[in-house]
Amino acid sequence: MKYLLTTSAWIEAIAKNEIMKQGWNILEVKDRLVFFEWEIDLIVKINLWSRVWNKLYLVLNEAENVDNFDKLYDLVYAVNWKNYINRYYPVITKATSIKSDLISTPAIQKITKKAIVDKMTNKSGKIMPEENDKPIFEVFSFFIENKAYILLNTSGETLYKRWYRADSWEAPIKESLAATLVILSNWKFSENFYDITCWSWTIAIEAVMFARNIAPGLNRYFSFENWDFVPAWLLEKEKKLASEKIFDKIYNVIASDIDDKVLEIAKKNAKNAWVLDSITFINKNLRDYKHEKISWTLVSNPPYWLRLKDDDLKWIYKDINIILDKNKDLKWWIITSYSEFDNIINSSKFKKRKLYNWNEMCYFYMKK
Repeated sequence: MKYLLTTSAWIEAIAKNEIMKQGWNILEVKDRLVFFEWEIDLIVKINLWSRVWNKLYLVLNEAENVDNFDKLYDLVYAVNWKNYINRYYPVITKATSIKSDLISTPAIQKITKKAIVDKMTNKSGKIMPEENDKPIFEVFSFFIENKAYILLNTSGETLYKRWYRADSWEAPIKESLAATLVILSNWKFSENFYDITCWSWTIAIEAVMFARNIAPGLNRYFSFENWDFVPAWLLEKEKKLASEKIFDKIYNVIASDIDDKVLEIAKKNAKNAWVLDSITFINKNLRDYKHEKISWTLVSNPPYWLRLKDDDLKWIYKDINIILDKNKDLKWWIITSYSEFDNIINSSKFKKRKLYNWNEMCYFYMKK
């Protein structure tokens, strides 16, 4: 079976490495896309263990030079939909077109749905029965330079949506990005881990989940759970194995913020994620760190211009620079879209790479 895994920009290599560690056969890597092959059990494993990926699709058909709607209809109709779609389950169609002749996504969705209905009803002209109380099948028609892929969404909601977020605060960092930052930091689990602006408390939670080897999708729902061709026992087996692989260890993660409401939310979510015993949440002003020594690993997502006035931001980032400069033994990583940070911090201290936080382009600053 062939699969397509979608990722955020600039983390394709991390997603690729996660796949290669499992020995799965990678076919192709493109911008935000990874194609690979494996047996049906991969549907369960990828969704269950995804830390940095967005969605996993099953590739049902594909073709080059799909430059008109007749070709699209034929491509969709060629799929034996009765092998995949349960009777009476509603089907929704989505589409994306990049540098292709077919640019109207509503029209692509309409033709895709028509071809599915015709196949399911043997072109009888009957309406395909779809009951609203049944789980949804999502079919995605993806075009890139006139190559078309007909895809079935196995994940349902995006995989960054874990199961622990009982509550949130303004603009939290995406869980998959937080996990990416932890992976890039190469944190040694025996060392202290700091997030000194834990407005984005997600970093601390994802750090301990990674250290404990907790499968991110252990307690969430996936679309494939309602498919006849994915055995229910397979998910039960993989969840049992995942539970057995969790490390029962305590780690030393310190997360601080000056807002008690943020900290209470953070504690609730950490408890839901089974990691509260490894995270010390403290009410502490950023400037207080200027007067003490910290070492080992720091990963943080400080506030930027969307939240505060420019003068306030300058002082925050000046304080951060003092903290980083003072603690020579500290290995640090800072993600921000605040462009003035380049003028505050000594460029000889860091290198940086682009990453997206939601739809906002940021830079991830890393100590050299």
